Amino acid sequence: MPTWVVIIFAVLMVAGSVAWVRPSPRDKRLAEWRRDAIVSGLKVRLEGVAAEPKDSGIREDIEGVSYILYNPSAIKTDKLKWFVVKYDGWIKTGLPEDWSWHQFERAELANKISALIKDAPLPIIAIERTPNLSRIVWKEIPSDFDANILKSYLLKVQAIS
Repeated sequence: MPTWVVIIFAVLMVAGSVAWVRPSPRDKRLAEWRRDAIVSGLKVRLEGVAAEPKDSGIREDIEGVSYILYNPSAIKTDKLKWFVVKYDGWIKTGLPEDWSWHQFERAELANKISALIKDAPLPIIAIERTPNLSRIVWKEIPSDFDANILKSYLLKVQAIS
């Protein structure tokens, strides 16, 4: 085999290896979104929603990424928890089409939560509120992402009572 063929083959192997490990445009975009979220005070976790077939009829895990705003000054008397998911479960009282309550129902808050779902700045697939945190879950599909708008949205979620 001629020497020049071996040299070309070696150069192509090195170039291919380098191209393979470089981040794709999607990886760069996700890293930028997650960095912006962290800088604005949110936590990012690569976790979705666990299935809960017994209580709410959600039979499959919902894949996604959680963006969480922790409440450092939670009020001890605040016991309000709710969680809604974009999945066809059993408990749907008062929620928009395709949305269900996860584990338990808070029908008295359905109108406020429905308004939150409609005003979401991203195509979310779940919203959770506890006294200590508020979070959204989404699939990080291309859309307009602004970490500060998301943080103000999560503050609205936390304010529902």
